[in-house]
Parts: sequence; C-alpha cells; structure tokens
Amino acid sequence: MLWSFIKDWLAASLRRVGGMELPDMGRSSVEGTLSDRLAGAMSGFGTVSPYISFEMLALLKRFSVFNPDFSQYVQNIINLANTGHKIVVDAPSSQRAEAAVTRLNEAASRLYENAAGVDGLFNAYFNQIAVYGAVSSEDVVDFGGRRVKKVVIVPVEQIRFQYLDDEYVPHQQPNSLLGLQRSPLGLIRLNPETYHYYALQTIENSPYARPPGSAAVDAIVGPQTDMLENLKYIARKFGILGFISLLCAPPSKKANETEDEWFARSQRYLKKVAKASEGNLNKGLLVTFNNQKPTHHSVTADGRGFYDVWRTNEEQVMSGLAQQPVFFGRTDSTTETFADVVYNLLLSQAGNIQRLGKRRHEATCRLDLRLGGIEVDGLSVQFNRAHARDPLKEAQADQIRFQVTKEKAECGMISPDEAAQECGYDSAYDPELIAAAPELAQSLRRMHGGAGHASQFRATFRFNRDAQRYQFVPQRIELMSAPVEADDNVFSLKKKRAA
Repeated sequence: MLWSFIKDWLAASLRRVGGMELPDMGRSSVEGTLSDRLAGAMSGFGTVSPYISFEMLALLKRFSVFNPDFSQYVQNIINLANTGHKIVVDAPSSQRAEAAVTRLNEAASRLYENAAGVDGLFNAYFNQIAVYGAVSSEDVVDFGGRRVKKVVIVPVEQIRFQYLDDEYVPHQQPNSLLGLQRSPLGLIRLNPETYHYYALQTIENSPYARPPGSAAVDAIVGPQTDMLENLKYIARKFGILGFISLLCAPPSKKANETEDEWFARSQRYLKKVAKASEGNLNKGLLVTFNNQKPTHHSVTADGRGFYDVWRTNEEQVMSGLAQQPVFFGRTDSTTETFADVVYNLLLSQAGNIQRLGKRRHEATCRLDLRLGGIEVDGLSVQFNRAHARDPLKEAQADQIRFQVTKEKAECGMISPDEAAQECGYDSAYDPELIAAAPELAQSLRRMHGGAGHASQFRATFRFNRDAQRYQFVPQRIELMSAPVEADDNVFSLKKKRAA
C-alpha cells in the first residue's frame, strides 16, 4: 500500500513540469495504425499493413521501366536531382580532415561498382524515391578490412514494419526461402546501424512511404491500357490507310437442309473468306469472286478526335505524377513566365528528393569513417546548384541579391554571419572585412577560431565526376610577392575593401 502510494506520488511529480500536467505514458493519443492496419498472413504476421498495397509497389516498378510517361518522369527527376555534390568535413585538425577524405576517396568507386560508384549510387537513390517515395538500402560491412564494402539496394516492396517497444522496426520479407532460413515467419529484422529506410512522405502515422506517382496508376491501368490495346489493331490497318469490308453472297441452301445447318455452313464460309482475304490485304492485294463486293473505309478520316482523347488521358497520368505536360514535351504555352514557373516547380520537387539521398549517403560515410577509426565532428553532403534556365538572368539576380545583403551588413542591420547565410554559406570567413565595429569583428573571429566551435578546421571536398574522387576546395587564396620597401604605399589585401 505504501509502495503504491509512493509510486503514484513519484509519477505525478514527474508529470508536473513548469506547472504543466503531462500524460502518464508521455502521450494521450494512441497509434491508429495498430487497430486498422494489422496485416494478415499474406504480408507477414504481426506487421503493419501499408495504405498502399505491396502489389501496387511492384506495379509501379514495372511502370517505371515500361510505361513511357512514367519512365520519362523518373528520368527527369534523376537528371535534375543529381547535380553533382561535395562533402564538408568538420574536424579538429587539417590532418584529420585529410585522413577522412582519403578514406572517402578510397570508397567512392567501390560502394556501387555496378553504376560507377557514388555518382551511380545517387542515381539509384533518386530512382527509388521517384518510384516508391523512399530510400531503402543497406551498407555491407567488411570486418576484415574495417570498411563499408558496398551499398546494396533493398527492394521497397519487401519491407515490412513491426510495431515493437513503441517504435516501427523494419523487416525484410524476401521472395525466396532465405527468409524462412533466418526466421520461422520469413521476416528478417534489419540492423539499424547498416540498414536505413527514409520516406519522402507518409500517410498520417504509417511508417511506409507514399509513392509520388500512385495517383497515376488508375489512369494507366484503365483507359490508357484499353487504348493501347485497340491501337495495336488500328495500326495494322494504317498500311492500307483504312480497312476493307467484303459483302459476300451467302451459299445456296441445299435440299433437305435445315435452317440451322445452312446458317452454320454460311458462317464457316465467311471465316474461310476472311482468312483468305487477310493474307492478301497485308500485301495490298485483294482477289475475290464476282459475288463479293469490297468496300474501303478510311481510318484517318473519322479518327480526328482520337488525339484529343489520348491527350486527355496522358494529362491525367501527368497530373497523377505531379508533373506538367511541358516536362514531357507537350505544351500549349511558350511564354517565358510559364517556363520559369514550371522549371522552378520541378527544381523544388528535386530539392526535396535530394535531401533523402543526402541523409542516406551521410550515414554511409559516417559508418565507414567510424570503422576506420577516423572521428570527425561533422560531415555534410551538399548538392551543387541546379543548372539555371537562364544563366545570365540568374547571375544578375545573384549580383543584386549579394549587393543588398552586403549593404545590410555594412550598416549593421544584420551580422556578417547572417549575411553569409543569406548568400548560401554557413558563416562569414572573415567578419572583419565587413563589420563596422572592430571590436565586434575581433569577437566574431575569436568565436570562429576558438572555443566557440567544437571544430577548428572545416574542409570542403567537391566530387569530380570524371575522376570519381573528392577534391579539396580551398577557402582562400594566398598571394606571395617579393619584399617591398616600408615607405611604399601598400595596403594589406585582406584589409582592402571595395569602394
């Protein structure tokens, strides 16, 4: 009795934080996916069923290979998202950063040998995200070499989540007997240190990713499939610019022949005539008896509306893929403003996809460095800027934006670090060049190089696609000259400011 009282009192005291009464279990809601999405035996006992079936995931994979619209959508995403990348390493010293990039260069071409190393690995990630809305891959560890040997793509449609200890734990259900060898239910629990599943977007609390192109499935498997099936027959007729109909005189009725017998014999006669005529028609020649009257019907004359019907269906597919028709080479507008809008929209979509590939590759790099005993304070993958649709206009806009930011920093409206961040950098390299107050500049300099930062050295390594290696990008250029006389009018390059 006393122990129960003490426990209740202790729990109540822990729930009260700053005058707030917090829930007993840390939350007052319950996980909705458990009650309405428990899967049956077909998808793995005890696993959470996705809102989108695994069969549809397999169908999306097929579309990405064989459907023209879906395949082009995937290729557009890959080509625009993989702009090249660089790695920024925060380390206690330049020697540690150099050791880190040496290690990463050694792994760059090995991680994904089937597709030219790291650059091909990003293509595989972006392909997964465009099709499934998720990255699913695992780092294969070589314990003898103390390194990440390679990265393998784990099929998204084989991933099953179990709700264990208030967390969704990923498992694999392979389409083979390997799963049964590892587990009685065929489920293989995946290691969180080597396997990673990152979702671009989910449906409510479901751990499974929502495929970006799932809304296009009905338009593809329904009207588009039916029209393609009909097109196969229509295309055969275009060789004769139409089709031929034959009016055949029926065979004479024999004596004592019933009506049903005569009708059956007439149908057999028609089939023989059709079979004999079909071979001649393919060659543009038709030979018949004088009781058979051929009539030509043009396919193209009354097919003018087919293009509109087909275009409408294609636009439904493109809407389901969240794409504009102009991305597929079909557009009715040629204005510059429209081109800017659709291009920036696609860049925004590619930026969201890049973030998943960025996080996934960072995890691989950190694991490889840890296996090699190289500890760094931070590691970040950064993608290069996408190609501008109008490079001159973008360069002019950047120049104006930089000038405005510089003026705000010079008048003290923002700090040098804030100005650098507005221009796309983490911090100002030399605050003294722009700060109005020398004391403030010296204080910022001490923060950048002293105890204010855990890392004392930051290095940027840009990935060279041709060499398949990371190359150091220096942050400053040092100029050396011959000694000068003291009375010469020489100013330090560092202190010289633009007028």
